[in-house]
Amino acid sequence: MKWIVAGFVALVFAVLSFNAFIANDLSRQSSGNRLIAMLTDLHGWLLGTLGATPTSILFAVCAVGIVVLAVRDGKKAS
Repeated sequence: MKWIVAGFVALVFAVLSFNAFIANDLSRQSSGNRLIAMLTDLHGWLLGTLGATPTSILFAVCAVGIVVLAVRDGKKAS
């Protein structure tokens, strides 16, 4: 179950990274879901504040970090 969740969240961050890299502003879209609306507002704010490339790098680092944490969690402590 851990790998399904980690893979899904890493995939979401990878898609957000690509979306930020091509400078696609998600905040132009609207959603009735408050959580999705909050995340799109955050995405738009990051694009406006940091720029497209740093935002895409931030999301890519988050995606890699999630996978690394999932791998490290499976190892036993020595």
